[in-house]
Amino acid sequence: MMTVVYEYFLAGLIVIWAVGVARLFAFKVNLTSKRWLCCAFVCWPLFLTDEWLRIANATHLSHLYGLSEVFAVIAVTCCYRAIKPLLISAVTARKRLWLPAVVTAVLQMSVLLIPETQKQQWFQVAPTGHPLLLWPAYVAPLAAGFSVLLIGILITEHIQMYHRYLPAQTVDYKNLRMPRLAGVMGSLVGVAFMSILLVTAATFGFLSVPFWESFHHLMLGVALLIVLVSLTFVRRTSPSPLDYERLEQGKPTPYEISSIISKAERYTIESKAYKQRFLTLETFCAGAGLDPTALAQALQLTERKSFRRFIFHYRLEYAKNVLLKSDAKLAAVAKRMGITSEKFLSEYLVKHLQKDN
Repeated sequence: MMTVVYEYFLAGLIVIWAVGVARLFAFKVNLTSKRWLCCAFVCWPLFLTDEWLRIANATHLSHLYGLSEVFAVIAVTCCYRAIKPLLISAVTARKRLWLPAVVTAVLQMSVLLIPETQKQQWFQVAPTGHPLLLWPAYVAPLAAGFSVLLIGILITEHIQMYHRYLPAQTVDYKNLRMPRLAGVMGSLVGVAFMSILLVTAATFGFLSVPFWESFHHLMLGVALLIVLVSLTFVRRTSPSPLDYERLEQGKPTPYEISSIISKAERYTIESKAYKQRFLTLETFCAGAGLDPTALAQALQLTERKSFRRFIFHYRLEYAKNVLLKSDAKLAAVAKRMGITSEKFLSEYLVKHLQKDN
């Protein structure tokens, strides 16, 4: 009975995977991201090779058993490469990013040291205990779990950094956040950690579960599949042009701050940039001839604090002048400024007028 349920569960996962592949090609996705997502989708069923062999009882293919762990690492690495252009404007290639995949691939080759007759027995009952003797059976799953955990944490940190500095590099950021993707990546990190604990317990004989390998594959497989499908949904982001390290460590002189702010103010007034909807720091600085990180630093050290507050100051001044000099309705002014909530603009105007007085 359990075997039938297990087979139906795997079949359900394949259906979801197929839907994800269809979505990837049916909807508009960034071309660079699509290339990496295609690679990740190809790797997902390969990661579950051991499970396909197990349900088919393909003992004649036992030489392939245990050689698929690296595909989970490749898949999550491709997800990293697909997500990063959504968060950072100038993406640089990092060869070290592929080091976990290389290490996992090398370590999983050790399973070739296990006789095929012994691996055929694992189709029915996974090995437990005897870490010194059966270490090739445990080392690759552990490496895969640690690698997925590491890269998952890296992606999560990038998303958190993006959210943290979003007000510093765009004005209308309400629809540019990615809370669901952050939650999905956080879940992947948690599942990878539990997978490491599961494999460790099986390695030292603390957990006598006949099919701990299947649990390991399904835990990571389901979590990765959720990440892949979530990345097929079209989302609008504002890739950051900021150099985060320089932004946090750099200290411009008072003269540099004054010069940058003056130049930004002059350009804002001359170009009426405050009227532009979905204005970003990158677009603004390209027109003003300023370095985005330098402007963000200068704003951090002034009363404006962020690019969003800097532009909103001019938007509120514009709204105040329009409302005082004409009989325009607040809703019409809000719409002209790209503000969807009349109440939001009203509250900000009250605060702005109180500050002026």
